[in-house]
Amino acid sequence: MSFMGEHNQICRAAVASLGRELAAWRPSRDRATFGVETVLSVALAVGAAHALHLSNTWWAAISGFAVMQTSFTGSVQRAAHRMLGTLSGAVLGIVAGSSLGDRPWLFVPVLAGIGGVAVYYGNGSRAPYAWVLGGVTALLVTYEAHLLLSVRSTAIFAALRVAEVAVGTVSCVIVTSAFHFGPRWYARARARPAVPAPAHADHDVGTPAMPDKPSSNAMQPGRVLLSVQSALAVAILATLTYSLNLPGFAQAMVTAIAVLILPAGAPAHDMRRPITEKMMHRLLGCLLAGALGIALLPLMQGQVVLCMLALSFGVWIGCHVQTGQEGASYVGRQFTIAFIMVFVQDHQWSADPVPALMRLSGILAGIVVITAVVLATSRLHGPSAFRISAR
Repeated sequence: MSFMGEHNQICRAAVASLGRELAAWRPSRDRATFGVETVLSVALAVGAAHALHLSNTWWAAISGFAVMQTSFTGSVQRAAHRMLGTLSGAVLGIVAGSSLGDRPWLFVPVLAGIGGVAVYYGNGSRAPYAWVLGGVTALLVTYEAHLLLSVRSTAIFAALRVAEVAVGTVSCVIVTSAFHFGPRWYARARARPAVPAPAHADHDVGTPAMPDKPSSNAMQPGRVLLSVQSALAVAILATLTYSLNLPGFAQAMVTAIAVLILPAGAPAHDMRRPITEKMMHRLLGCLLAGALGIALLPLMQGQVVLCMLALSFGVWIGCHVQTGQEGASYVGRQFTIAFIMVFVQDHQWSADPVPALMRLSGILAGIVVITAVVLATSRLHGPSAFRISAR
């Protein structure tokens, strides 16, 4: 099957699976609990970010969503990885960015190298999420440094980025801890036998059982190819952004790395399809979220209560799809992330759609560039480019 034919087939399958998921609107208790936890985590992150007057509230909100898992242990582990990656990336960005200055012939290759390393280790490490966050943060800080041209200003930018992630991460840990330990504390206070922890605290709800990733040796050729593709995509995006001052650079960088991280269970002998599926699912989720978010913004008129209700509604829908069994899980996750990016404003609630459109354009630009790079490298290396021997 041709590359574009495979794209069309995957897109149609994603739309069909999303339709089945929305039609089967019967969330179980565990899925509903996960949705409530996530909504509370995002709401707490937004409230705390507003109270602290942070620059980018939506970064905190995304952290509150992205860290939340369907198990307490998974959420805590993901929180640790997100903070470790963000802190490491911020330090690297300050050092690299301040050293490179405003020299595109130098910092574009460095950005490409950061993206390539993040994807390479993200596909073979025991802590892929930390590598993804480290790479994304390093890219953002390094690129911003060429505009700020000051170590102090770059350090402040990086510190704010870490603070925004920390607010969302801590919000998630607080909420998931309350749901995990709350029943036990309540039982002790009432002097009754301990109430068993909710079922979702011990296993992943709505997530199909997937086999472990292949060994690093089996994945090695694929890791190298994906790393090269990420480096090329980052270099193109950085060059376009520098030359044309394109908006949404942050979202494009996230896309250039996140899409090329193989999901659990991806076969070592055929890596093209899971990457193509991630691109198509991300595109579908982002388009739906963008349409819904931009339609809701003028209706809310910046009213805090209405905005929080609309935000909760969007996050709930995304969580419902994400924890489903119809094959649209990644669509639901990307829908939620994109909806938060579009709907949550920088400093306070606003009906202005321009910032939302800029962020959405960054996501779409990242998908277009990644698709072009994957298509070009597939043709360059022939049909066996993504079909790697597992010997």
